[in-house]
Amino acid sequence: MATIKFITVKGNGDLAREPFYVGIPQHERTISAREAYELCAEHTGYKATAVRAVFKALAAAVRDNQALGNITYLDGVASIRNYVRGAFESLSGPWNKGVNLLVVNAVEMDPFKSLLAGIVPVNNTEGAKPAINTVFDETTLEYDLITGTDLFSIAGSDLAPDAEKADEYVALVAKDGTETRAAIEFSDLQNVKARLEAALPEGEYTLKVYTRSGLGEEYGVHVATRKVAVA
Repeated sequence: MATIKFITVKGNGDLAREPFYVGIPQHERTISAREAYELCAEHTGYKATAVRAVFKALAAAVRDNQALGNITYLDGVASIRNYVRGAFESLSGPWNKGVNLLVVNAVEMDPFKSLLAGIVPVNNTEGAKPAINTVFDETTLEYDLITGTDLFSIAGSDLAPDAEKADEYVALVAKDGTETRAAIEFSDLQNVKARLEAALPEGEYTLKVYTRSGLGEEYGVHVATRKVAVA
């Protein structure tokens, strides 16, 4: 089993007399919806398409319930409630669409809430330091040479760019500074697989991985780089 890591950062509270610190877990990778359906299918014996249909139906039921002002209970997982964000000018409002927002929030419940209660994570407060050790073309079996739109594998440490985030990605940068993004097909802390959607002109490029290393929004984006050739 992989060891869960976390870092500590100084808290934002202005009223505390003494500085305090909060922990931010480091996630190994982001599981796609498709992978989640397949994992559920393995555990339940149902087909992934059936699992997907159930999740879609559940999402629709939650949406309808919350629109009616209800609390939705997912037994042993979470209670889903409506919350209001934004301050008001007075006791009577008014509701300002530019300031106030009705949001849906899930409050976790046991046993889901306590799934990891027995695990003691490792403090990695020295910080994530993304680095690229090798770049490997999986078609030509060449290192540091990417051919056309071949799938290439980036091995290193503290990688795990989240493809759902606009500022976390893989790119090739030409000598003139032109940056071309590659499509991420797999991503975890040790390995990223990506490919270009269209072949680039031959030459030397800088491969860049922009990532928060699985530490989420609270952590800034860091960049790992390596010189590669494109053929």
